[in-house]
Amino acid sequence: KRGVRVSTANLDGVNGLPEWRVEPGAILGGTVAIEPDLSNAGPFLAAAMVAGGSVTITGWPDSTTQVGDEFDGILQQMGAVITRENGGLTITGTGAIHGIDIDLSIGGELTPVIAALAAIADSPTVIRGVAHLRGHETDRLAALATEINRIGGIARETPDGLEIDPSDNLHGALWETYEDHRMATAGAIIGLRVPGIQVEDIKTTSKTMPDFDKLWLKMLEGNA
Repeated sequence: KRGVRVSTANLDGVNGLPEWRVEPGAILGGTVAIEPDLSNAGPFLAAAMVAGGSVTITGWPDSTTQVGDEFDGILQQMGAVITRENGGLTITGTGAIHGIDIDLSIGGELTPVIAALAAIADSPTVIRGVAHLRGHETDRLAALATEINRIGGIARETPDGLEIDPSDNLHGALWETYEDHRMATAGAIIGLRVPGIQVEDIKTTSKTMPDFDKLWLKMLEGNA
């Protein structure tokens, strides 16, 4: 589309690694619509399920390759009501949060949001296909299991995911973030339901959303 020649003929590459070849040349200008980061919308969507009420994300694309678009179907399975109109997506909490059995291999970055909801759900959750999360900013599977168990939840690591059961013993505690922005937002979600959750270093969210803490407070105040 921009006049650049890219060859992907050698996808086997060297030692099994794909090889791309980009030819030098002029790059044509054009107009590009930048979509919102749908994965970053996850905590705000989850907030409606946990705290009640509705949250609307404006500018939600009708068609996209972003894995965050999967939140639509996943959160409906977990109990939310979701509508799309006027170029936005609106989620409404129903008071119920159900567990889910899901393969998240196509969108592992959604796991912390789903795990946070699972910790306060009314039925068990199994998350599969995300072994690669052990190599992210931290070992996210170990971190999520540790923090959920720290606050009285019931979480177990599996070779490629997590198993999370309902718990009646959730309580306030320090939620460590491991300098991982998605661990921080997971703690913020649970903190809407469990009094006394203290998220260590919420500013770690600045990696992908520098104003997360301000937007979170504005949402809770109804001014976002």
